[in-house]
Formats: sequence, structure tokens, C-alpha cells
Amino acid sequence: VCMDAQNGTVCWRYSLRGSVRSSIAIADGLVFAQDVHGYIYAIQAETGTLVWEKKLNIGVLPPLNDGLVAASDVVYAGTGKSLCALKAATGELIWKNEAWSRGEGCVATLSLGRNILIGHANWKGLYANNAVNGELLWENKDAELKYRSASVAWEGENLYLLSSRSFFILNSKNGEVIVRKKMNCSVDVNSTPLITESEIIFGTAANGVIALDKQTLEEKWNFKTNPALIYTSPYSKPSSSTVETSPVLVGDTVFFGASDGILYALNRISGKLLWKYQIGVPIFSTVSVAENVLYVTDFAGNVYGFIMNN
Repeated sequence: VCMDAQNGTVCWRYSLRGSVRSSIAIADGLVFAQDVHGYIYAIQAETGTLVWEKKLNIGVLPPLNDGLVAASDVVYAGTGKSLCALKAATGELIWKNEAWSRGEGCVATLSLGRNILIGHANWKGLYANNAVNGELLWENKDAELKYRSASVAWEGENLYLLSSRSFFILNSKNGEVIVRKKMNCSVDVNSTPLITESEIIFGTAANGVIALDKQTLEEKWNFKTNPALIYTSPYSKPSSSTVETSPVLVGDTVFFGASDGILYALNRISGKLLWKYQIGVPIFSTVSVAENVLYVTDFAGNVYGFIMNN
């Protein structure tokens, strides 16, 4: 669905074969979406016209949940042996992975940096492919990295990610664990760490949002949201304060939606609540900011636009 950013009017809709469970991507005026059946679609952003589509032949269940990433004139899609690089304009195959196979469904989004593409196989591990030719560079099957939902964040040559009950920093060149910090709560959520100049901020399964000091990795602040309206994180239960979404930074304000149905704005340094907006339905997708407008979607299918005053 494409909406007018100023007033929310629907500009166009394009029907797919199945649902899209994770992140879409955009490049060269095209919107890319990957459905649960393994079809990838390239749609003209202005008109909603299909430019090309391709079946990835995933061949196995469960459905394909992984999020896409696009850069310049290339879109990366699929997972396991369906992981591939395609020319954005035509869908022509550039390379296809044959080195590792998929695991259970994983809603993490593919991550790209320094010509390294990071992929995920739930119950199996974390994988790095050469983004240019598809060669497997490394794999990490650490027990705590096998089952996870979160995408990785890049900081220089390092990868920052959450898994199980730990925060990790990995070397992107070889996949070796640089830091493993045990947390006092589960971080088995779909929250990608936000890296600021002095904090690392992320959602948790039961303790709201936590900020670590970037230098010492000690807890700097913890903002606990209300109990979740739906318990999505594995083995979570009442009264878990779950935040599945990734924090977004604008100036010194951190924005995020929570499973309690509330949109929050916190001060980056102190974690102090600046304001909140009661939506009343769980928020499972990360907020988006463009110019002075904050966009939010909820689990009931509503889309909101908030004007951010200076």
C-alpha cells in the first residue's frame, strides 16, 4: 500500500500472493517486497505498477519471513539456499547462496555493510556472505546465537546484536565474539540495537527498553513500559513489558512503540519520559521519521502520522 505522506490518502494498492512478514526495501524508485511463499516483487513506487517478480523456490516450510535489504542497484532476498542477489531494475540473478540452508522462520532483516551480507537461520546460526559474489565468509553457531529474532546493527567493522539473554558484539570479518554481555532479562525480541554517541539502546522481552553505556557496557538506564497486550516473545507471560521494535533517534529523543499499545518518546541520555501517546493496540513495527513527521503502524492495521514540533 502506498499512502500520501501528508494526509494519509491511499495512492495505490498492489495485491500479492501472500502476506509480507518483515521489512520491505526501496532502491532506484522501486519498492521491493517478499511474501511468505517466496515470491519477490518489484513495484514502481510512484504508480504501483509491477516491474518484475521472481519466485525464489524456497521449497520448504515454514514460510519465508526474512526482511529485505537493497543498496544502489542490487536487492538481496531470501534465506538459506534461496538467499540471492538480484539486479534491482530487472530481477536478473547475480548470485545465489549454496553454502548454508535455512532454519525455522526468522523475522530478522538481512544486514549489509562493507560488502558483507549478514543472514540468519533460526536454530542454526548467523552467516556472512560476500555481497559481491555470494561466497560464504563465515558462520557462527554459538548456542546463544542459534535462536533469535533481532537484526544486527553495524558500528565500524563490528556487529551489534541481541540473542537469548545476551548482548553481543561480533567481528564482521570473521564472526568471532568480541563481547558477550549477559543480561538480567530475555532479549529474545525483534529489536535492533540503536547505537548513539554514548549509548546502546534496545528493547527487551520483559523489561521495556534498556540503555547501556557505550564505553563500559554497564546499564545506564531502564525504562519499563506497561505489560504487553499480546505476548509475542518466546516464553514471555504476564506481566512482561515487551518491546519488539527498534528504537529510532531524532536529535536527543528516542522514539519507539511497545507491545502495551503506547508510542513513547524518551530522552536519550537520561531515559526520562518526554511524552507518550496511547494507541491502544500493540505496536510491532519500528517507527519511521521523514522531515518533521513520525509515522507509526499498529497491529490493527492503522497508520498514524505525528507532527514533531521543535
